[in-house]
Amino acid sequence: MKRKDFIKTAGMGMAGLSVFSGSRKKDYDSLSKPKRLKKGDRVALTAPAGIVYEDSEFERMKMELESFGFEVVFGEYVKEQYGYLAGTDQQRARDLNSFFKNPDIDGIVAVRGGWGCARILPHLDFEMIRNNPKVYCGFSDNTTLHMAFLHRSNLISFHGPNGTSEWTELTKNSFRSVLMEGEWSEFYSESEVELVFPGINEGRLIGGNLSILTTTLGTDIQPDTAGAILFVEDIGEPVYKIDRMLVHLKQAGALDNLNGFIFGRCTICPDPSESHFTLRQILQHHIRPLGIPAVMGMDISHDPDNFTIPQGVMARFDADQKSLKLLESAVEE
Repeated sequence: MKRKDFIKTAGMGMAGLSVFSGSRKKDYDSLSKPKRLKKGDRVALTAPAGIVYEDSEFERMKMELESFGFEVVFGEYVKEQYGYLAGTDQQRARDLNSFFKNPDIDGIVAVRGGWGCARILPHLDFEMIRNNPKVYCGFSDNTTLHMAFLHRSNLISFHGPNGTSEWTELTKNSFRSVLMEGEWSEFYSESEVELVFPGINEGRLIGGNLSILTTTLGTDIQPDTAGAILFVEDIGEPVYKIDRMLVHLKQAGALDNLNGFIFGRCTICPDPSESHFTLRQILQHHIRPLGIPAVMGMDISHDPDNFTIPQGVMARFDADQKSLKLLESAVEE
């Protein structure tokens, strides 16, 4: 190959890579809102990732959802086991596709996270999902599906409780307020929230599990975080890994031009020794210099209390008051 041809070929390759530099531009104004849930609706439980081993857990999550007045149905493959996954990729995707396509299903809740949502993306019919918008709720590994629904189906979905969640009073009240009453909900954590940087700002809510969010970088579901209020949480991660992931986000451009930052909780994360950085110090290193409203400790986490946060919806974030208020309903009547 001649040198000039090599340079031309290399340049074409770099042009292809540049598509994924920084956050991907997204027209969030065109997002579809699902219909609000109401008593008597049929809500489906699906397993897009890990296994729920105990039958008693299925009974408990059924009772929790029935307490809202829902009729609860289970996916055909929700109790399957395939390695550490709840069925093959095709089976897990088939359940999810069928629930979106079925007009008798009004909402969908993931039974749990774990790992596996990214594996089913090639098998999901995102155009069909776009044409059949409905509530999808879950957290942890479900972050992958939230980003995919935003970018491939133009659908607002909800970072909120899984079926296996503890469904505390706070969790239930938030779920009901956002998904059933369609309120412009305001979120105040009942536990201690620490200020990282003061201020008030507005932006679209984007986020989820930090470990999973970083895996979207360089893909076609990488979120457009410019102007966003970015919320993240994690579980079982030492501080140095949180540090590494925030550096990754920064170098990918995902922290550029944020309007706010919320670190929910790092659940059962190892305490650093005196010779290491704390999580607060890491946030001061990476987030405080951004000069945007920022807090840590809100009830967005793997802990029992968990807000239901709509992806892509406008909100006002007051770091001084440690409050987050939706500026629109996340659901349609």
